[in-house]
Amino acid sequence: MPTADTRVQVVSVGEVRVRPDNIAGTWRPMLWWTLTSRTWSPWLPVNVVVIEHPRGTVLFDTGQDPASVGDPSYYPPGLLGWIYRRQAAFRFPDGHGLEEALSVVGIAPSDVRTVVLSHLHQDHAGNVAVLPRADILLDPAELALLAERSPELHGVLPRHLDRDRLTPVRHTPLPDDALAPFTEGHDLYGDGTLVLLPTPGHSAGSMSLLVRRDALPPLLLVGDVTYDPALLRAGRVPGTGARPVQQETASRINALRERLPGLVVVAAHDPGAARLVAGAVGEDVPHDPDGNG
Repeated sequence: MPTADTRVQVVSVGEVRVRPDNIAGTWRPMLWWTLTSRTWSPWLPVNVVVIEHPRGTVLFDTGQDPASVGDPSYYPPGLLGWIYRRQAAFRFPDGHGLEEALSVVGIAPSDVRTVVLSHLHQDHAGNVAVLPRADILLDPAELALLAERSPELHGVLPRHLDRDRLTPVRHTPLPDDALAPFTEGHDLYGDGTLVLLPTPGHSAGSMSLLVRRDALPPLLLVGDVTYDPALLRAGRVPGTGARPVQQETASRINALRERLPGLVVVAAHDPGAARLVAGAVGEDVPHDPDGNG
């Protein structure tokens, strides 16, 4: 059963700016806007969610690796590396990596028992190596990307990942229709407090985490399903991914909102995520998809 003893906090591990079409997709194909866009979004946080559950500390995503800024060999060589840099730029204005960000909320890397990866893109799986004792969970469809001939074409950098530490979860039928239209998921502790839900589209195995606490609003941690909960509510999806699948996922999440009144959607690059988790603000102020602040 949900418990009030679960504490949830948001920390940031780096900042990112992306092309406006990445935040809110348009008619322009991804390759088109990648090659031609001249504008960037404002700098946005790379959020990591820390969940202190009575059964152990869980991270949702791990943030960006600071080495991606200082190491010229971090990205693939040639044209593909250039495309990576065209789509996103990173910085670490406070100099903090994951270890320093966790220390701010009183957590050591060795305290983390479980990591849930929304997907394998660099700013979500970038710091798995910092967490030596954690079980690393992801969707089976996401793990399968590492078996592709060129995972880099899917935004996955396999040489920065230890495949032996990645464990696919098994989605099974949920016990009732309380989370419909989601009918399958993975109940992390078997008590309904942390339930993994498949939310594909941005990536083949994108996965979200429903957090339920007694007498507190439920949270849905969504990775890059959206950059902004208000855009998601309006059915606008990011410009990176399989658009029909993204739109179906957005529709399912919006239906879940009707099932779970007060559901708070927490996105990986939402500047308001920490305040949303703390219950200080609502979801009704969208970002400017044209990058004007």
